[in-house]
This record gives sequence, structure tokens and C-alpha cells, in this order.
Amino acid sequence: MKVKFIASLCGGSEDYHPSKDDKEVEDNEALRLIDAGIAIPSSKKEYEQVLARINKKNIEDAEKEAQANAILEKETLIGELRDLYAQVARKSAQIEGIVLTDEEVEGFVEKSMNGEDPAADENFPAGKSKDESSTENSTEKPKDESGTENGAVKSEG
Repeated sequence: MKVKFIASLCGGSEDYHPSKDDKEVEDNEALRLIDAGIAIPSSKKEYEQVLARINKKNIEDAEKEAQANAILEKETLIGELRDLYAQVARKSAQIEGIVLTDEEVEGFVEKSMNGEDPAADENFPAGKSKDESSTENSTEKPKDESGTENGAVKSEG
């Protein structure tokens, strides 16, 4: 972009620009000089085009950064969700008095991540409902055909 210097700029022999000197400079440098009050744009139209081009690039860069951040955030959340599912698997197994292998925990996590109910899988040891017909470990006494506990006297009243 071409700018017109309104103030002298002196650094080295190449950097000296007396006032009113027009010089072609890189777009970002031109904007920096204009913002600093050292130069003005030689052409308003070119200046507006440069601003539009830089603004468009800044917007594109911001969108790319936002997409990259969203991907990173998604990966982080997926990792956290996997950890939570693993905790659920271990805790439900602990409640059932079962110790799960790492493979069983991973199977639970994979099914959960796919929206399936891992406890419904007959190969998953935790979360199975106990067989209600078994009285082996039951504290309830078996009932006879009339619905009363065996050995109990049915009161008539």
C-alpha cells in the first residue's frame, strides 16, 4: 500500500522518509504508520481495500481458532465423559460386590458412549437383577400356595 509520510521517520539510511514522501510499504506496516500518525494513505480507495482484506483475514483467523478450540474442548469433554462412565461401571460393580476387569470397564464405557445400556448386556456382571426365585440367600421364608409363609399360621378373622 502506498502511504504519504506526514512526519519524518529516521532509523537508518534506508528508513529516512522526509515529510510528504510517498512510499510503497507492506499493508500491515502501512496501517501501523497510519495508526501512529506518521503517514496517511495515498489513496482512500486502496486504504479501504486493505482494511477490508485485513479484517476479512482476521475474521477467518478467528473462525479457524474458534474451530480448533471447539475441537479441543470436544475432545476434552469426551475424555471426561469416558472417565465418568468408567467410574459408574466400577461403582455399580462395587455396589453389587463385584470387581470388574479393565476390559469389562472399557466395554461398559464403549457401550455407554454409543448410547447403549451396558447393564442390559448379559455378559456385563454388574447391574444384573438377581434371580428372585432363588431362596438360597434370601431372608424371606418360602410361601405356600395360599400366600402365607410356610409354617406360619394363617389367622382367620
